[in-house]
Amino acid sequence: MSSKLTWFGSVIVQWLAGSLFFRGLSATMDWIIRIGRDSFIVGLFTSDDTPQQASLERSVFVLVLDGVLNGIPKCIRQPVRWPTALSALFSGSWLIQSATSRLGTPIPPPVPNTGPSTIIVWGAYALPVWAIFAVTIALPILPTMILAGMLLPAFLFALFSRRFVLDGTAVFLLIFIIVTLITGVMSVVPASSVPIVALTTVFMLSALIIMACCKTSESVDMFIMGFVAASAIAGVVGVYHVITDYSTSAWLDIVLFTDIGLRLYSTFDNPNAYGTYLLLAIPLAMACVFYAKNTFLRLCALGITGMLVLNLLATYSRGCYVALAIGVAIFVLIIKKQLIVLVIPAMLASLLVLPASVVNRLFSIANMADTSTTFRMNIWRGTLRMLGDFWPVGVGQGEHAFNRAYIFYSLGATFTPHSHNLFLQIFAETGIVGLLVFIGMLACFFRAHANFLRRVKEFRLRVMSAAMVAAVTGFLIQGVFDYAFYNYRVMLAFFLFLGISIAFTRISAPVAEFTAKKDSPPRVSEWVTGYHD
Repeated sequence: MSSKLTWFGSVIVQWLAGSLFFRGLSATMDWIIRIGRDSFIVGLFTSDDTPQQASLERSVFVLVLDGVLNGIPKCIRQPVRWPTALSALFSGSWLIQSATSRLGTPIPPPVPNTGPSTIIVWGAYALPVWAIFAVTIALPILPTMILAGMLLPAFLFALFSRRFVLDGTAVFLLIFIIVTLITGVMSVVPASSVPIVALTTVFMLSALIIMACCKTSESVDMFIMGFVAASAIAGVVGVYHVITDYSTSAWLDIVLFTDIGLRLYSTFDNPNAYGTYLLLAIPLAMACVFYAKNTFLRLCALGITGMLVLNLLATYSRGCYVALAIGVAIFVLIIKKQLIVLVIPAMLASLLVLPASVVNRLFSIANMADTSTTFRMNIWRGTLRMLGDFWPVGVGQGEHAFNRAYIFYSLGATFTPHSHNLFLQIFAETGIVGLLVFIGMLACFFRAHANFLRRVKEFRLRVMSAAMVAAVTGFLIQGVFDYAFYNYRVMLAFFLFLGISIAFTRISAPVAEFTAKKDSPPRVSEWVTGYHD
């Protein structure tokens, strides 16, 4: 039966590949590739890592970062023994034994006459990975400051127990943190910007903590499952809110959209913020349907995916609708580009079965009678006018700093919490340098996955990588319509996702080409690529 299905599938793919539509699409894509092959910008996002890695290895800045982060003595180490009674007790629990082993902090073997101090040492070594894992799961339900309070000791303990991976993404992330710190001090309202910079710095460091703590594929899988489990918690709360009508009609033109009752926001403060979070969670949950190794987890992932898609529809976030559709198209083009012939008609057909309120909401994007559309257009124009004077270093982070300058350039609305555009807001807050560094960080992320997809042929790994690319692409598409980082938990989710994704490409890719001689000392290239601990 399986062989017949495989044969039938191959026939369908061959038929699609021979269709006039697909041949025209392939010719168009080949033309785009040809004109972009020698482009510096295209190469930044897609070229092989080797030349950039060699340049990175010789960088004085990276050597300084290595001295700061990895030059500190790693005095907290994994203990090799535990008290006999406690070791037997915890090792006897399948849940504890499995979780600690998968996260790289296994319970040490029992050794007689071992004092309780070894438990404290084990706890200090395990704290970074367990704290960041707890943050990943609790993100939808805990307040912002509690999450920050959990991350700060995780980073401090990681400084004394782990070696940090300084690949391109991490280096650009650290440069971006430095830029935000400088522009925060130079803000038009430093008293408001500096505390925000401190908070966002802690959240951005979460990516580095994950990359430092994830050393095995099992640990990466735990973080992937943790992220999906967290989204399931938010999804269950969202379903409860739909059943109980616990939603909001705010952020909605009630005159134009009389057929929309309420907008869902689950555990987040804003429907658009919740929808943006779902853009990261839905592709990851969907990929787990193929990535998980047992049927039960696959069925759970399938159910979570369906629940999250329904939650996304209930947010009535038009930007998220468009972003998810583009993410799906990107995923299909990576995995099996011939199937795009079916995806486009399927998307069009879905308009026939979706609720009329969702379809009307989607097509209102170009309706200038919608107050939210005209509101955004005026804010974008006002922000661009402001950037004409503040483009070198920006105005600093936070709505107080933004509005201190924006009020003199506004068109219509004199107050707005942000520019309603991720890239414009980063430009406005950190200046041209901050924007370019942020784009460089994204380029390193996409290049890491492009190189991963070139090397890896295993289907389940390719599906996960493609889903991660689709998720970040969707997040950035939504960023064109709204400033996703205004909700700090969404910002944290993005950098957690970034850390998980880079750790995935680093650990799951073949490492034979990076093998170093055993009798040679560790070189910078080994810890830059992350294959030396």
